[in-house]
Amino acid sequence: MKHTAKYRIPGLLAAWLLISVTAYGQEGKPAVFREGDRLHVAFTVGADAPQLTANEQLVLTPVVMNGENRVQLAPVVFTGRIRQKVNERRERLYGTPAVPDGAFGNVVVRHKRKSPAENTLRYTGHIPFESWMAGGKLVLYRDLLGCAGHEWSLSPLVLDRIAAPVQPQLSFLVPAPGPAKRRGEQITAVVHFPQGRSVLLRGFADNRRQLQRIDSLTTGVLHNDTLSVDNVFLKGYASPEDTYAFNTRLAANRVRSIQSYLKEQFGLTDADFTTATVPEDWDSLRRWVVVSELPARDDVLAVIDTVADPDARDAFIRRIDNGKTYNKLLREVYPQLRRVDYRIDYTLPDFTVEQCRELIRSHPEWLSIGEMCRLAASYPVDSPERAYVCAVALEYYPDDPCACNNMATLAFRRGDVQTARQCLSRCADDPRSLNNLGVLYLIDGDREKAEYCFMLASENGSADAAWNLAWFDDLSFDW
Repeated sequence: MKHTAKYRIPGLLAAWLLISVTAYGQEGKPAVFREGDRLHVAFTVGADAPQLTANEQLVLTPVVMNGENRVQLAPVVFTGRIRQKVNERRERLYGTPAVPDGAFGNVVVRHKRKSPAENTLRYTGHIPFESWMAGGKLVLYRDLLGCAGHEWSLSPLVLDRIAAPVQPQLSFLVPAPGPAKRRGEQITAVVHFPQGRSVLLRGFADNRRQLQRIDSLTTGVLHNDTLSVDNVFLKGYASPEDTYAFNTRLAANRVRSIQSYLKEQFGLTDADFTTATVPEDWDSLRRWVVVSELPARDDVLAVIDTVADPDARDAFIRRIDNGKTYNKLLREVYPQLRRVDYRIDYTLPDFTVEQCRELIRSHPEWLSIGEMCRLAASYPVDSPERAYVCAVALEYYPDDPCACNNMATLAFRRGDVQTARQCLSRCADDPRSLNNLGVLYLIDGDREKAEYCFMLASENGSADAAWNLAWFDDLSFDW
């Protein structure tokens, strides 16, 4: 019987203590909580007389722990009546402390008391809060000393969990649908014309390959049912030989030749055409001469820069070194000046998220910043897909506040504060970025500016900023 009783007592105490702590938790008050830079501990423990004999002593030690980190708080001691007298006698005779050093309290449990509340103790205390404590737990270790020096270490009890780190809410922006998406695709085709003529000859010089480029661009746009053509822009250039008046007519006629070709070849009879001409392309000629190794390079540049009349300018260049330089320009440079700039402008429809999944890789230039942001938001927060879409958005819209803000959000989550700082510097004037800017100020330790940013963002309707304001004192940055 004695052997059996010796092992029943710890089990009874374990059950009673669990009931005691659970009852306390039902009051809605945590046993451990952070307040500013302190961690507070508050709970009620007790030992009923029928469950702690007169010869026993129970030591309860609260420990704050998280992984390998732990801090031990002052223990609580419950002592039976006879054990208390033994402890006092040992302390008088041998100087042995009756209870552990630094104990929070010692409750002497006496049998047959009418009020069990006299055997309870309200434990309160606080210690400096350290970052590792967040997300940890408060554990009660229990050691029982019985008759004849028998000791038991009962299973620990988890009294409460310490609140996990409070992460700031970061803002991911998705702008409202904007105006119609107008795009344009442009090429420069060096379409060759015989000198002094404006008739388009497909088999002349390199025209077959140049016209194939025009054909390819036009076909790609016209055969796409999702696009609607708004305008076709043509700009014709002529080289400086002949008179300026003749070259003016020649450049215009060459543009009309390309326009007629597009109407006949592709049926663009009802399209809106915008045309322009550069009768003599002296700017392109000068750029070529600057980087050339012409022996008379400086003489040619002096003529271009000082002679205002284009016909006189052409005449002066003809006389340099008896026409050697002019003939070289006529053979190697002037044919490249006879060209046409071709641009076709079109309007794009609004695409669904599913359509955007395909277009983000094949035709990202067709997507608006809003479509890219909606696509990014459809993927999980830390997914590579969201990161890819945000990177493409920043590439195509490098100065858009939403693109910059959203890349800063991803950078924060990766712990890349420097990238987040660079992105936010490009959209700091946009009120939609104020919440993320407040997070940056918090990381930098400027709490006053952080709180001010959260306040302004909250007033502008940011739910993320309102949340950050509510939890301002508890925010952490451990993603």
